[in-house]
Amino acid sequence: MPTQNSVALIVDNPKRDLRGIVLTAYHLACAGCRTAVVPMYAQGHDIPLLAPDTVLLNYIRQSNEELVRCYRELGIRVAVMDTEGGILSRKGLREPNAWASSLRDTGLAILVDEYFFWGDAILEAFRENSGMRPEQLHLTGCPRYDLCAPPWNKALSYRSSGFVLVNTNFSAINPAFTRSAGAEKKIFQALGWSEAYINAWFAEIEGVFPRYLDEIEALAQSMPSQAIVVRPHPFENSERYKRRFAAVNNIEVDGSGDVLNMINAAKCIVHLNCGTSVDALLQRKVPVSLEYLNTDLLLDHTPLPSRISIKAQSRDHLIETVRGLVAGNLSFNQDAAFTDIEPWFYRVDGFAASRVASVLVGQPKQRARFSLVRAARGGRSAPSIGQVVQGTAAVLFGSNLIGALRSRITKARKDKDISLADVQALLDFYADAVHGPHFRAKPARNRLTGVPLSTIEIHAL
Repeated sequence: MPTQNSVALIVDNPKRDLRGIVLTAYHLACAGCRTAVVPMYAQGHDIPLLAPDTVLLNYIRQSNEELVRCYRELGIRVAVMDTEGGILSRKGLREPNAWASSLRDTGLAILVDEYFFWGDAILEAFRENSGMRPEQLHLTGCPRYDLCAPPWNKALSYRSSGFVLVNTNFSAINPAFTRSAGAEKKIFQALGWSEAYINAWFAEIEGVFPRYLDEIEALAQSMPSQAIVVRPHPFENSERYKRRFAAVNNIEVDGSGDVLNMINAAKCIVHLNCGTSVDALLQRKVPVSLEYLNTDLLLDHTPLPSRISIKAQSRDHLIETVRGLVAGNLSFNQDAAFTDIEPWFYRVDGFAASRVASVLVGQPKQRARFSLVRAARGGRSAPSIGQVVQGTAAVLFGSNLIGALRSRITKARKDKDISLADVQALLDFYADAVHGPHFRAKPARNRLTGVPLSTIEIHAL
């Protein structure tokens, strides 16, 4: 099949995002596209060397504006599929209309050629407020949730079952990829949040966090024979939980793999304002919210998870609810909850990745430019001396080697690495699931020096 065009897909957090991205890449490869899967931290070095026709970003905000402008200046089309696009706020920048308006007002909207949406509510907000043309906006659903539908849900296996799953959501104050809550605040400020709002939000999270840990321990102690698995958010540092629950015999802390697998094997899910409540509902599992710990600000910031969960109003109510769900004698109106999520999560039918791919396949070939200089600058307009040194090393010796060295120095970065074996295993699984063509995953290479990059390309056999 002749090559139609080339697409590079950015992966933010492999633990959460890789399966949906590789499924999209599989559909693209089946359609004849040259396809590459790019780790987020490597994109500034690798994309200028790959010069794809289109890059599919995991978000667009002021924090990555430099990269986006670099891609556009190289003649690369820019598409966006947000990896965090369905759980939004009632007010502030994460309210859909404010989000769309901010892209228009900051000039970011004009940098985007195609935008993909998880649900109709966000699409409508963009139609009304973003300034983008209707034909640029696509309602597809999120490829990550294709794994909740056949035939892809065959991949949802876990090493045990029957446990109560506790999902945490405190990455702002317990970050894995930045050094402190202060550094996290700067990231939120770069995304456009006001300092006053950030300080108030952080203060409430910091107040709730130790109480949340106390409630989980109390739940475990009330059910000493019931296994409980605590899963930190993919952007959280799990060590804090391991230390906190080390003496609680029936609590295990496990942040490995994809949360969808763990939900599939769990009896129920306990959380506070966590988007995995939707993941649970999509697999017909019941989410339970520690509602008695909630605050008005936290609830406004992320209202949907509470709305679609059983709301525990006290510690005793939490214990009673979890016991009932484990025993299978407590009912929950899932149909009503599905009505709440429908505007935000479009057709969890296994075809979201295919819908995204069909749009990208139809894009014209570009005359994108290869650029060693842009690669050495990491896509930045004014890089520091240290950033230029790092970028030059990535060009000369390959981003694969430099990225591996950086992961040794900064352990948290290792969680952002993409394994060639994992990509190959996913490609094989998807091919077998639909009796489709098989492809081979290979490291991309600098076309001048031949050194391997962090990016993984997908090739026909």
